[in-house]
Amino acid sequence: MLIPHPPLQTEIHPLPARTIRLVLSLCISIGFNALVSADELLLADRLEYRGVAVEDPAMTTWGSSPLKDDQGVYHLFVARWPSSLKVNPGWRSHSEIAHFCAPSPTGPFQFQEVALAGTHKDGNWEKFAPHNPLIKKFGDTYALIYIARMNPKANNTQRIGLATSSSLSGPWHRRDEPLLSPSIVEGENWTFGSGVGVNNPAMLQMPDGRFFLYFKAKKKSGGAAKMGLAIADHLEGPYVIQKDPVTDNQASVEDGYVFLGSDQRVHFITTDNHGILQKGGGLHWVSDDGLKFRSPTQAYYPLDHYIKKADYPNAKTIYGPGIWKCERPQILVENGEPKWLYAPSGISLDGDPATESHVFEIK
Repeated sequence: MLIPHPPLQTEIHPLPARTIRLVLSLCISIGFNALVSADELLLADRLEYRGVAVEDPAMTTWGSSPLKDDQGVYHLFVARWPSSLKVNPGWRSHSEIAHFCAPSPTGPFQFQEVALAGTHKDGNWEKFAPHNPLIKKFGDTYALIYIARMNPKANNTQRIGLATSSSLSGPWHRRDEPLLSPSIVEGENWTFGSGVGVNNPAMLQMPDGRFFLYFKAKKKSGGAAKMGLAIADHLEGPYVIQKDPVTDNQASVEDGYVFLGSDQRVHFITTDNHGILQKGGGLHWVSDDGLKFRSPTQAYYPLDHYIKKADYPNAKTIYGPGIWKCERPQILVENGEPKWLYAPSGISLDGDPATESHVFEIK
């Protein structure tokens, strides 16, 4: 006969309150760090749409480069041209760079003046269409980096220029020669014979003081447009183009923006117009030294990921295949962290004949 054992008597001692607080603190810390790590890998999920930054029915806007001045005023340098012209080829012949201001990063941004326009001088490298504005401040000098061309019908005449000023309102001192041109020596580097010249400038001053100027070009043999790098000891150059591209993409990318993260790595944002990850989105590349970028993650999704198409019943396509994509992404970094992303889209949300520049908060 089996004799049942008496119930096991256990004595439970409550954990001290101090121990409970310590365990909870560790759990919260581990969970928070995991979330931060995931967010750093996927910039696209940190974006929150905040509205239209620049809108003018009379002018198509494309590419809005931000800067916050010492008085806390927000500035945008915007490529624009008459909306009565088609986007292409209007940007090649009539683009100008305009200056806008606002008391907050979300606007409303108000037009101030035209910073740069084509010189219309025969034989001049920037006779037509200043475009791709990038505004930076180095010491007491404001640097406006941009592209222009000698021939509106020839993409291979695109060059990168530099204008400097002690004031964001100008006047801007322009140079007789471009800051960067493709190589004219076969075999010197990969830009020789580039069918798109050099364009899409992005600039970063590295901790050692050198200036890294990123750009888009295309090999003479064809294939995908890739991002390259030229390095100089001084803002004004001379810039030495590195022998090979810094991205190894098989489908074309463009419209780069670069910044140094709080992790001391180089972060590079480009468009993804051809579906490397998602057609119409953006790519986030990271590098320890800024000399080579591989395996991008999602920088942003198409515009209609962040807003509902049903909220914009009058929206229409001004440029592009109808995908609600954003291009020419530009980021405002504050206190070492990316805080705001500005980008135009080929979609007019209100249905007027001009595109708009949009602003996203980076959470």
